[in-house]
Amino acid sequence: MNIPTNILTMLAGIALTLVSLWYGKNHGLMPIEASSDAALIDGLFDSMMTISMGIFLLVEGVLVICLLKFRRKPGDETDGPAIDGNIPLEIVWTAIPAVIVLVIGVYSFEIYNRMGGFDPEAAGAPSVVQVAMMPGEGATQMIEAPVPHRGTITWR
Repeated sequence: MNIPTNILTMLAGIALTLVSLWYGKNHGLMPIEASSDAALIDGLFDSMMTISMGIFLLVEGVLVICLLKFRRKPGDETDGPAIDGNIPLEIVWTAIPAVIVLVIGVYSFEIYNRMGGFDPEAAGAPSVVQVAMMPGEGATQMIEAPVPHRGTITWR
């Protein structure tokens, strides 16, 4: 039975998605929650693990398929054709990581904002801080250098 390539690609994509979603939620790499913001941080980390596992499985899968499909034939000592730049491919493999980093950055700023990162009152710190000035009598700068036959020389 010969299964069409587009069906195999779709099944591989579904399997890759399911495995990366499962791993993103069940990796077991985070410690127990010890703060009120831990659930937000864990969610961000789970999202990054899901994306990372999906990319890892995709790249390794393509690598193994290419390793098996394009293996050198026995006795073939020739070089492959010289292929020079493919502009659309280069744009795509530059744009996809840029979009992924942008999405993760926007999501992490949203998490930071939910934790109260941009609100100075959210931390519960007093709005007025009193500063006490204490007179100092110590050296503000001192350099010591050991010198043979003379001991230690100190500059202030």
